[in-house]
Parts: sequence; structure tokens; C-alpha cells
Amino acid sequence: MASAKKFSNNLRAVTELEQEDDNYTDSLGVENIFRCCELLTTFLRNKKWSEIGDTLTTISKALLKPENRKSVPLQALESLGIVLHVSAAEFKVDSPSVAAAVSETFRALRNSCVGEPKIQKDVTEKTVAVDETCNILKALSLLPRNEHNVFCLRVGTQFLGNIVVNNKDTQPIVWRKCSEVLIDLLKYEDKKVANYSSMVIYNILLGHPDISAAVENCKEILEILIDHAMADSEFALFTVELLLSRMGYLPKVYEKVAVTHRLFLLDAVHFMITADGDARIPVTSITFLASQFKVHSDCILKTCEKYVEGLEPAEVSKLLQLLASASANGNYRSELQKDTSLLITCSMLLCSMHNLGKMGQNNFSAVQKLADLSSFTQSSNIHEHPAFGFKSCLVQMLGNLCWRHPENQNQALVSQLTPKRADTSSRHGLL
Repeated sequence: MASAKKFSNNLRAVTELEQEDDNYTDSLGVENIFRCCELLTTFLRNKKWSEIGDTLTTISKALLKPENRKSVPLQALESLGIVLHVSAAEFKVDSPSVAAAVSETFRALRNSCVGEPKIQKDVTEKTVAVDETCNILKALSLLPRNEHNVFCLRVGTQFLGNIVVNNKDTQPIVWRKCSEVLIDLLKYEDKKVANYSSMVIYNILLGHPDISAAVENCKEILEILIDHAMADSEFALFTVELLLSRMGYLPKVYEKVAVTHRLFLLDAVHFMITADGDARIPVTSITFLASQFKVHSDCILKTCEKYVEGLEPAEVSKLLQLLASASANGNYRSELQKDTSLLITCSMLLCSMHNLGKMGQNNFSAVQKLADLSSFTQSSNIHEHPAFGFKSCLVQMLGNLCWRHPENQNQALVSQLTPKRADTSSRHGLL
């Protein structure tokens, strides 16, 4: 699972998204860009979409060069906005020639914004480009999903992404005008369109945490983002991680989402607390998960094979693994050590599992050879069983809760944890 942290300061991969599609070998100067934009007026009047597309290809080619972007006149950017304005009315019916011309317009606007905060701001505030882009994306999303329309949607969403990257002035404007269509595009069947929409939303939330309320309060958006993240959409994952880093977010949504989504959230939180040196997950989120573990932990003792195939034991197992890692992290350990009931729960659970294992013929019984495993365990991956590694995680958790904490060491003894194990855990340090 990749982390969004490495992208927060350097988003070059976002700003240059899919420029590999621009197979251009030569380019024009700013003077010729200006002349091409003048030609667009004539072509638009006669709706010569083929000529419009060719002219826009020339412009987008020229705007790949940084020196051209730095000196491109506002009038040229306004002309691109006018193309979108005229084109928007043409999307009432499916038109490949119009879609091709609009794709080139989006491509030119996308290229113009790379590394140019002033152009980002001018296009957003001084042209109709953003408004018309939203109108066109809405219309396209309702048209047949053919090659021309889907490609146009992709490049249009990329343009919105490039216009908000690292620009706190444009982000709230784009969100105010385009949030509805961006959320709709999260549901679009094309994976790239959905991923680019996630990219736009991620960058806006990254720059303006105050905007996140609309996303945070919508369970459906989170579930869509999780589904895309599970399908390897990197920006959906980055957005989920960003939301999880917000104070109070995880406790608010955890029990509202499906169990499969909760398992993904637990994996994401686990990754974030183990992969990052800083504490991006709030302490309150970790203490909330500790409460969830205490409430549901006894389900792991139900050894019926049909039951353990369910999701609740898997959730408890992931909760324990996460908490064991959190208890080894200095950002969270001191707070978890304050939770006496968590220590008692882990102690009693370990004793119960040990006693249950002595009874034999259950998932916690010791085995001398693989042939002794149950038919269920033999036919599945033993590592995927909820009981696998559960005892070792409990020992790790108890050791960390008792580390340099005399009160917890004494409490562990009172809770029937063997003196030898408690003493060894406290001496040997974090597990």
C-alpha cells in the first residue's frame, strides 16, 4: 500500500499526468500560439470542427514548452475558454469530431497550467474554462461510453487536476463549481476517469482541509473511494489516508461502513502508523479502535469453523495486529498504557485461549504435524485464519503495555498473566 505522504510536497507526477499521450516532436512560439487562437474565432463561427481540432493540436503542442507557458497571453487562454463555451452546446448528441476538438482544448489548458501558478489563477478567474469544463463533463458522463467521449472525460478531469495542484487560490473555486460533477465521476465506470477525479478531490482537500466537510459527511463517497482504492487507484487511496488523518473522522464513519470496508480501513491505518515516522493518525482514533477491540474481542474464542469464516473474527484479528503495532509506537503507547481495561482484556483473552487450547480439537490447540490440522484449515491458507498469530500478537501487546510501566506490570500479574512472561516482556523492551 503506497503512502500519500511522499506526494504532499512534490506533485510532479500529478501535474504532468499522462503527457506521454502528447506524441509531439516540434513546437511553436508564443507568436504563433496567438495567431492560432485568432484562427479559432473564424473556425468556430463556421463550426469547422476538424480545423478547430488541428489548430488546437498545434497550440497544445506549443504549450508543452515551459518558455511558451510563461509568456502565453491571457487572450489565448480566453480563446480556449470560448472554444469550450461553443462546444458545450454541441454535446446534446454524440459527436466524435466535437469530442476530439474539446479533448485538444482540455489538453492545451492542461499543459498550460503545469508549474505556472499565475496561469492556473488566470484560467480559473479570468476565463470561462472551469465553468464550461464542468458543463461538458456533466454532458459527457451521460453520453455513450465510446472511445472519444471517455478520452475527453479523462483529459478534462486531468485539466481540473492540473489547475488545482499546489494552488490554494484555485482549489476552493474549482470545488465550489465542480464538486458535484467530480463526485459523480468517482462513480464512472472508466477506472482512469475515477482515478483522475480522486486526484482532483485529493489535491483540493490537501490544500483546504476546511472544504472536507462535504466529503467527510458522505458515507457513500468514502465507500466509493475505498472500492477504488481496493482496485489499486492510488489517488483514491491517498484521499482515504488523508481523511483518516483528520481528527474525529474514523470514529464517525467506522461503524457506518460495511465490514469489508472496515477491514480495508484497518489495513490503511495499520500501514500509516508503521510506515510513517510522524503520527498522522490521531491518538483519539487509536483509542477508539482499542474500544472496538475490547467490545468484540471475545468472538475470536468461538471456534466453530463456519463462524470463523465470517468477517467479525477477521476484524478483531486486524484490530489486534494494528493495536500491537500502535503500542510499539511512542506516539500512541503512553495513551494505550493508560487503558487498564485494555490490559485486562488482553490478559484474560490470552489465558482463555491457552486454556481452550488445552482442551484439544479446536483452532487454538497445539499441533505436532500438519496432518493434525482440521479439514477446513488444510483446504485454506493457514495464514488467513483469524486465529493465526493471535496469541503472539497478544503477547506483543501485553509486553508493550507493560514496558517501563510498573502499574501495568502489577495489573498483568493480578489478571493471571504468568510472572515469568510479564517480567520477560518488560525487560526485553518493545515487541
